[in-house]
Amino acid sequence: MRNRISYLIKARGLKQNHIAKKLGVTEQTFSNWCRNITQPDLIQSYELSKLLDVPMEELVEEEQENGEN
Repeated sequence: MRNRISYLIKARGLKQNHIAKKLGVTEQTFSNWCRNITQPDLIQSYELSKLLDVPMEELVEEEQENGEN
């Protein structure tokens, strides 16, 4: 499973550093989320979904069985 954070940020024309500041995390932490190196915890995911105005389920994308996405 991978996240769609980077896609959603770009689609809304937002800046990573702005969202990171609103969530109270470092730009490096937020960048790691966007690159699927680390993932936000449940509370951070909830806050991020509110900021992006999407359901939490929209933050992730399930990989298909054959490994394609």
